[in-house]
Amino acid sequence: MPGSVDLRVWIVKPAAHGCTIPRFVASCAAMRLALFFLPAFASAATPKALTTFLDQHCTECHDADVKKGGLDLTALSFDLKDPQLFENWVKVHDSVADGEMPPKKKPRPDAKLASTFLDSLDSQLRDSSAAQTASQGRTQARRLNRIEYENTVRDLLHIDTPLAGLLPEDTPMHGFDTVADGLRFSQLQIEKYLEAADAALDAAVDLRMPIELKKERFTYKDQKSIKENLALPDNPPEDPKKKYSRKRVVFRDVPDALVIFTDADYLLGLSNFKMRRGGTYRIRLSAYGYQSAGEPVTARIYANDYSAGKRLLGHWDMPADQPRVVEVVTRINRSEHLIVMPFSVGYDEKGQRLNDSDTTKDFKGRGLAVQWIEIEGPLEMANWPPPSVKSLFPDVPVVKLDEKKINNRGDTEKAIGFELQPADAAASLKICIEGFAAKAFRRPLEPGEADRFVKLAQDSLASGAPFLQAAKFGLRAVLTSPQFLFFDEQPGPRLSDHALASRLSYLFWSTLPDDELLSLAAAKKLHEPETLKKQINRLLADKRSQAFVKNFAGQWLDLRSIDATSPDMSLYPEFDEMLKYAMVGETEAFFAEMLSKDLPVTNFIQSDFLMLNHRIAQHYEIGTDVAKGEEFVRVKVPTDSVRGGLLTQASILKVTANGTVSSPVLRGGWVMKRLLGQPPPPPPPGVPGVEPDTRGASTIRELLAKHSTSENCAGCHAKIDPPGFALENFDVIGGWRDRYRSKEKGDKPTAKVENRGVWQYKVSLPVDASGQLADGRAFKDIKDFKQLLLAQPADVQRCLTEKLLTYATGAAPTYADGQAVADIVAKSLKQGGGLKTFVTELVLSETFRRK
Repeated sequence: MPGSVDLRVWIVKPAAHGCTIPRFVASCAAMRLALFFLPAFASAATPKALTTFLDQHCTECHDADVKKGGLDLTALSFDLKDPQLFENWVKVHDSVADGEMPPKKKPRPDAKLASTFLDSLDSQLRDSSAAQTASQGRTQARRLNRIEYENTVRDLLHIDTPLAGLLPEDTPMHGFDTVADGLRFSQLQIEKYLEAADAALDAAVDLRMPIELKKERFTYKDQKSIKENLALPDNPPEDPKKKYSRKRVVFRDVPDALVIFTDADYLLGLSNFKMRRGGTYRIRLSAYGYQSAGEPVTARIYANDYSAGKRLLGHWDMPADQPRVVEVVTRINRSEHLIVMPFSVGYDEKGQRLNDSDTTKDFKGRGLAVQWIEIEGPLEMANWPPPSVKSLFPDVPVVKLDEKKINNRGDTEKAIGFELQPADAAASLKICIEGFAAKAFRRPLEPGEADRFVKLAQDSLASGAPFLQAAKFGLRAVLTSPQFLFFDEQPGPRLSDHALASRLSYLFWSTLPDDELLSLAAAKKLHEPETLKKQINRLLADKRSQAFVKNFAGQWLDLRSIDATSPDMSLYPEFDEMLKYAMVGETEAFFAEMLSKDLPVTNFIQSDFLMLNHRIAQHYEIGTDVAKGEEFVRVKVPTDSVRGGLLTQASILKVTANGTVSSPVLRGGWVMKRLLGQPPPPPPPGVPGVEPDTRGASTIRELLAKHSTSENCAGCHAKIDPPGFALENFDVIGGWRDRYRSKEKGDKPTAKVENRGVWQYKVSLPVDASGQLADGRAFKDIKDFKQLLLAQPADVQRCLTEKLLTYATGAAPTYADGQAVADIVAKSLKQGGGLKTFVTELVLSETFRRK
C-alpha cells in the first residue's frame, strides 16, 4: 500500500556511544500519514438512490441554510475512502436505523422507502470498508505493549526483573492498550527500549560471585525496638517531661508469639533480616488472630524502600486462636526491607482503642499474634549458573576468575567472579544470537535474517571487546528490532500459523507462544478448527491465562482506574486498603468463574451467584460466615439481595463515581459504553459539569434536572441518566444506601466502623432509584432495571464480542466486521451463550485469523 514499510527491514547505524539506534521513525510517520490522511475528493456525488430519501426527509434541516448538528447533507461528499466522510455517512445510517432521524415531531418516512435507503447505504459502506480491509488489513503494524514486552523478555531470558516501568506508558485506544492506533513509536521509546534491553541482559547474564542460599527464621521478640517497647512501664507517669510519658506499649509477649496491636509501619520493620542481594525470596509467616472474637485478623507483608515507598507482597486472613502458615515467593530488591503489618487491630468489642489506655496489660482488643517469619533466598542460588545463562550460551563454559581479578569482592551486589570462555568466540556468537533471534521473533528465521545482528557482535569482538560485551551488543540489537517488538502479521486471506500462534498466546497469556504452539505452527496444523479448539482449552486452563482476566477484564470494565479517586474519609470512614483489593479481586474472580465454567454472558447483567471473600462479604452485609478467608469462593445470591452481575459489584460502583458523591451521568455513561456498546457523545462545548452538594440540601437528581433542561442536553441525558439513576442506591464504594450521606444536614447514622459509632457524616435525603429508559420502559429500582436489560440482552452480547475482537486483534471492529460480529454472537448463542464459547467462536472466526 502507499506509504507502507516492511518492518522486517530495520536500518541501524552505530551511534556515538556505540549502541545501535533503530532509524524507522520517519518510515512509521509516512505509514501513518498514508493510513490516516487518505485523499478526499469533494466532487464525489451522493448516489441518486440515497438523495431521494434525503431530499424528502433530511435536507430541510441539514442543508447550507439550516445545517443542524453542523451537517450539510447537500454538500456532503460521498467519497467513502475519506475516514471522516465515511464516519459521517455511518452516523447518517445509524440515526435513520435507530429512528432518531427524522425527529419524532416530523412526518415518519414510509417504511419501505426507509428500508431501501438503509439497505443501499449499508451495502456501499460495507463494500468500501471491506475493500480497505482487503488491501491494508484490519490492523496496522502493532508492537508489544509494556506488559507484553516485560512478560516476553521475562520468558525469553528466564528472569523476573521488572521492565514495564522503564518504558513510556501506552495510550489506550478504543478502551485497550493492545490497539495498534495507540501503540505509537518515538525516539524516546527507542532510547527506553535500549535501556530496558540493557537491564534485561544484565539480569540474565549474572556472573556475580554466588552467595549461599539461606533459610532463616526470625521472631519479632528478638527485634531491638520491640524489646524496648515491651520494657516500657505498664503505667507511664503522668508528667509529660518524664521518660516514657508519651510512649505506648503496643505489643504483648505471649508464650508462643508476639502480639501486635498496632499497624505503625515504623515499629514493624524486620531489621534482623539483613538483605545480602536482591533476588527472588520465599517468605513464610506463621500467625493467628488474637482476642478477635472468632473473627480472622488480616496480616500483610510489605517490601519497603525509603525512597520509593511500600509495595504489598501479600495479605492473608489469619484465623482466630489457630496458627496458620502462609507463603509468598517474590522479588525483593537490595534497597528494600520487610514489614509484617496487621490490619484493623487495636480496638475491642466496645470500640475502645489501645491509645485510650496506653498499655496492653489489661487490653481485651484485637491483635495479630506473630509466631515467626521464615525467609529463604536468593532462590536463584539453588541452580547456578542461572538458567538464563545456560539458555543464552548453552555450550559456553563458565569459568571462575582469578582471585586477583575480582573487583568489589566485599559487595555481594557488584562482585563479578566468573566469565564466559568459549573455545571459538566468533562461532559461539553466531550460535547464541541466531538461536536467540529465532525465539525472540516467534517464527523461523528467514535465510540470512540474523546476519546483521551476528555481524554487530562479531565486529565488536574484532575491535577488542570481551566476548560477553560483544554478545550483549548483538542480543540488544535483537531486543530492539522490529521483528521482536512488532507482531509479524501480513495482509492476506489468513495469518500464517506462526502469526496465529502469537495472536493466541498474547490474547490469553500476554506473552510469547510456548513450544507446543510453535510446533503446531511449524507443522501448519494450528489453523485447523479442531486444533484451535484444543489449544484454546489448553491455554485457558494454564495459570498464565490469569493475564487475560486481569488485562482484558481490567480494561473492559475499567478496573485499572480503581485508584483514580480516593473516597472522602469523612463520608466513607469504612473504606480501607483491604476493601479496595477485595473490590478488584471480586470482579476478576467473577469473570474467571464465568470463563472457566462457560456461564452465559447474561450473568454479566444478573447472576444467581457471587464471588466473595471475607472482606467483600462484610462490606455487602451478606454474612462473613459464607466466606471466611481472603480467597474468593462462589456463593449463592441471598433471596433478598440486590447483588448479582457486574452492575452491583463494588469495583464497578467505585470506578464510576468520584470520591465524594455518585454521579448518574458517570455511571450511565459507563453502562452505555462498557456494557451496551453505545458510547454517549461528549457534552456540548461550554456546558459545565454538575457540582456535587455534600451539604445535604439537594439530591443529584434535582441538580441534574436543572442541568439538562436545555434542548442540547436533554436528548443525551434521556439516554445516559436512567442507568445511572438505577444505581443510586449504591454509594461511591458500592455500599447500599436508602439515604444520602451529608457533611452538614441530616440524622446521626447507626453504622459502626471497628465497633465504634460513626460521627464523621450525617444521613440526609432519601434516594430515588427509579427512572424511565429512552424507549419509555420504566423501572423503580436496580432489580427492575436488570430485568429490562435481561429482556433485551443482544446489546450486551454484541458489545462483549466487539470488546473481545478489539483486544484480541489490536483494532476496533470496522463497518465491514458487523456481520462477523453478528455471526460470532449467533454461533455462541446456539451453544448456550457461555463466555468461553464466545471467546472460542471469536478465535475460530475468519476475522480473528486475518490481519
